[in-house]
Amino acid sequence: MFKDFFSNATILIASFTVMGQIFKNLPLSPSSSHLTKLYWGICYGILGNILMVFSFQINSTTIADLRHLAIVVAAAFGGVVPAIIASILIALGRVTLFGITETAFVAAISALLTGIVCGWFSKLNIRPTIKAFTMNLIGLFFISIVFAIYIEDTNTLLNVLLLHYLISLIGGFFAYHLSVYIANSNAAEKELNLSLIKLKESEQELHKANELLNRLSYMDGLTGIGNRRHFDEILNKEWSRLSSSNSPLTLLMFDIDYFKKYNDTYGHLAGDQCLQTITSAIKNLVANNPYITFCRYGGEEFALVLSKTKLDRGIAIAELVQRKVQSLKIEHSSSEISDIVTISIGIASVIPSLEKQPKDLIHLADTSLYTSKMNGRNTISTA
Repeated sequence: MFKDFFSNATILIASFTVMGQIFKNLPLSPSSSHLTKLYWGICYGILGNILMVFSFQINSTTIADLRHLAIVVAAAFGGVVPAIIASILIALGRVTLFGITETAFVAAISALLTGIVCGWFSKLNIRPTIKAFTMNLIGLFFISIVFAIYIEDTNTLLNVLLLHYLISLIGGFFAYHLSVYIANSNAAEKELNLSLIKLKESEQELHKANELLNRLSYMDGLTGIGNRRHFDEILNKEWSRLSSSNSPLTLLMFDIDYFKKYNDTYGHLAGDQCLQTITSAIKNLVANNPYITFCRYGGEEFALVLSKTKLDRGIAIAELVQRKVQSLKIEHSSSEISDIVTISIGIASVIPSLEKQPKDLIHLADTSLYTSKMNGRNTISTA
């Protein structure tokens, strides 16, 4: 008899572990959804029927097992709904598995009463451990009544009750605390997974923010094109790349003629708008050319880095840029050479090598730009 009760307790505890893993994402509590309570109630009902299958025969009409603990744990964790569902399934199983007899009917009524009373008792505001222990005693009370009715031999009755109470209380204690442990472990794992997800999202957001910050650090805030830092990096990169392929690198530098007088006449806000208009037009002009990088060098001075571009092609691009600016027809009444905004351009072209440095190209282009200014502005000069 002890061996049979022990096997029942082992099945009970093992089943709680399996159920805890199957429904780890659907924890059972009084506040769970009705669907979750339905799932758990059915599982506890099935568990009660499994325990009955592995019950042991006391006499021709009576069996003993730990089915009531399935109802108790269902009530302890989920309240009325899963306890009632489990008790109904166990009651139906008692009649279905062992035939429609008076004993089966009384045992089924006992299971239903256990579910109803334990479900009601679960609502009381007392310590969960005491609540579970008391509900275990409630289930044992109804079982004791059934045994007292159908076990005629007093010694057998006392032995069954003693062993049933002993195994039920010990097994119930371990089953309840195992369920608590599983529930807490699942909750901790879920919390950890949520924390990892949030951490990953934070890392992604940080990565995006860093990318944005990096892009902004290379962008001129007024015109939206590359700034001086971007210009230096691109020029150094292209210089290093082209020095190994013996390809030309051309630099076109230009600034707006008499831009200080423009600001003095129209104001700095109009000056900013003038820079933005010219920048937007030139940006659209060279947008489809992968070998051109357009940057603001500083103030009203701009630069176009022309990779793999010879001097004659650089001059052609400079003429396009000059005509594009003139086509904007931005009024400039203070200019000494025109009534619209014009630009002066300087061009230099070299074959990059390790013996030279990018600053040498900048110096040549800047010298050419100075020459254009000395030649009356609105002109193109080459080194």
